[in-house]
Amino acid sequence: MPAIDNDIQLTEKPPKRLAWSATRSLGVHISFTVTQPSLIVGGVLAALLLTLVLVHTPRFLQAEVTQGTLLYVLCLIASVLIGLIAAVRIDLPQKAEVIVNTVIVLLLPIVAMTMAECLNGVFTWDWSPRTLFLNYILYMLFYGAVYVFSGSYRLPMLMMNGLFFILALTNYYVKAFRGTPFIPMDLFAAGTAANVAAAYDFSFNYQVVIAVLLLVFLTVTALRMRTPRMHFILKVASRVFFGVLTVCIVSIYLFTDLYAQAGLSPDFWSQNRGYRKTGVVMNFCLNTKYISVKEPAGYDADKIEGIVTDAIGDNNNAVGNGVTPNIICIMNESLSDLSVLGDLETNVDYMPFLRNLTENTVRGNLYVPVIGASTSNSEFEFLTGAPMSFFPAGSNAFMLYVKNPLYSLVSTLGAQNYTQLAFHPYYASGWNRPNVYKNLGFNRFDSINSIISYDTLIAYQNSGYSTAVLEELVAQEYPYDDVLLRRYVSDSYDYKKIIEMYENRDAGQPFFLFNVTMQNHGGYTEKTANFTEDVYVTGINGVTDPAFATAYPKANQYLSLIKASDAAFEELVNYFALQDEPTIICMFGDHQPNVESAFVNRLQGVSSELELTTEQLQQQYITPFYIWANYDIEEREIDRLGANYLSSYMMQVAGVEMPAYNQYLLKLSETLPVIDTVGVIDADGNHYTLGSKTPYDVLIADYKKVVYNLIFDEKNRCDDLFSVN
Repeated sequence: MPAIDNDIQLTEKPPKRLAWSATRSLGVHISFTVTQPSLIVGGVLAALLLTLVLVHTPRFLQAEVTQGTLLYVLCLIASVLIGLIAAVRIDLPQKAEVIVNTVIVLLLPIVAMTMAECLNGVFTWDWSPRTLFLNYILYMLFYGAVYVFSGSYRLPMLMMNGLFFILALTNYYVKAFRGTPFIPMDLFAAGTAANVAAAYDFSFNYQVVIAVLLLVFLTVTALRMRTPRMHFILKVASRVFFGVLTVCIVSIYLFTDLYAQAGLSPDFWSQNRGYRKTGVVMNFCLNTKYISVKEPAGYDADKIEGIVTDAIGDNNNAVGNGVTPNIICIMNESLSDLSVLGDLETNVDYMPFLRNLTENTVRGNLYVPVIGASTSNSEFEFLTGAPMSFFPAGSNAFMLYVKNPLYSLVSTLGAQNYTQLAFHPYYASGWNRPNVYKNLGFNRFDSINSIISYDTLIAYQNSGYSTAVLEELVAQEYPYDDVLLRRYVSDSYDYKKIIEMYENRDAGQPFFLFNVTMQNHGGYTEKTANFTEDVYVTGINGVTDPAFATAYPKANQYLSLIKASDAAFEELVNYFALQDEPTIICMFGDHQPNVESAFVNRLQGVSSELELTTEQLQQQYITPFYIWANYDIEEREIDRLGANYLSSYMMQVAGVEMPAYNQYLLKLSETLPVIDTVGVIDADGNHYTLGSKTPYDVLIADYKKVVYNLIFDEKNRCDDLFSVN
């Protein structure tokens, strides 16, 4: 075959195979090989990636995307280059290949970090050099661990980069849905997440597109890599080295506090801030250490009774006043008054009834343990009096800790002959409620299956969770009732079911019901025929702008839902106001909603969540509570109260008999009215962040011991402290 020039020649190959080789002046022989299959794969891959980018063009070019045009052009170019890498194989001499592959192995973790952090809204160049270095070491540690078992350069890249992407993508959607990051404890709540997933938007944005391109690049590059031939001793030594290194680093982290002392621990004050500052993968790993609950320092079961009795001293709360009013407790999904965050103006008042509910009412600001999701943690605090701040950050008590019968508000009232009913108009399986409720003392639990027929729920599921289908089917079942608001059972219908249960009660028992509503559950994006939004933002912190009416669609839908909740609660109160039997209704919000972060930031007067003070972050954990009675009670406004104290306050207002434990909580609340997952607020309004030194460390340490005895030390539990028998 004729020579093309002195350096480049067309080499004869079998049919359907093209190859070019070039010999450089340095004497390194490099050959580029293209086969028909590889050309097809590369072309198809490039076409698919280009289509992905082009379809999402508007996502890149929207005004709020910094350097969106540049990112868009780079993604188009990258799509072609990835296809080219897949189509062309580069062959090097063995020594050169070892060097090149080693360099690639050392550089790819940076690409993988960029992929993960792109989904986190951060790029690696935003990090400090220390953070970049620590993340680099962590990624290499994961690659090295796989290399120990495989001896391959390729497999660690293929396996771990895929897992990094899945973790980062999960964190992206979890944070979008509830406003907080994905942490190890969320793995225990996967079933609950699946129940509500249909209400959320899983569409891609430009970050997901970039991350997909980077994942494909990493995968194609890894597939092109070949593990170099090494001497047997060198191969064994390298694998032993990575194995020993991995074991040492992990052991030091799990069994010592050296990393925490060096500043390597989760940001318990704000997991969002921690994930942004030091990365998704690193923070997820850091949180794994805190899954298990350790016995508090100095814990002695024999001293728990002394802690409680010394604290309460002489009291008059041990025995009730002989009155056993009906008690209805309602944890209202996402109920909150967002004006606690700043000066919020709307076209109409979204809480007209609740804002003016003062007669025979104890009301105030409740500090709950979560934002945007993890409803059951607020539920747990209310029912048990145990604050979530005593457990690993981000853990879920219902999924992890309520494994056996446990003293609670339910068992306390049950011991006084109250009915023990629970009602939640959604799937019973959420947060493991059937098992948890049984362990807390409930003897009946009604869920959505007591409202909507099994056939309708199956048809809804088979429709791909179509709201329109659900509306139509439910309307056929209930032609004269407005059961749904959006895709969820409305508060109004929820309260009709409460009234129905009350009217069908056993008249020989005082009535106790615990209800968790569903109407206001997030994803606030879907527009439905059965819900008209009539509230919208008009002003924020003194600034009035007509654009607010459309700038925050999630916030506007949420506020409209709260207005509907307000009207529904008025109906419930009006009904029981006419009943002769003394009745108390305790209603509170489980957490604030996950609406636009730009809206929340503007309302709090910051440009980023990283600027929040302790006090401002605490504001995001405030929901309202109301204890209303249809008879005369002392009216009171409480500025701050932790959710762990609320049931004790309610029992005090009701005049029922209380265990020593609840009396202890009431006494403690006089000094420390708030102990939550952000920190501590004392009676004078002083804020202390979680984990910092406070003047109340002894009180808090004693409280931890009491809670540990209640929740975990079943063999040595001080039963007399937690029961009224």
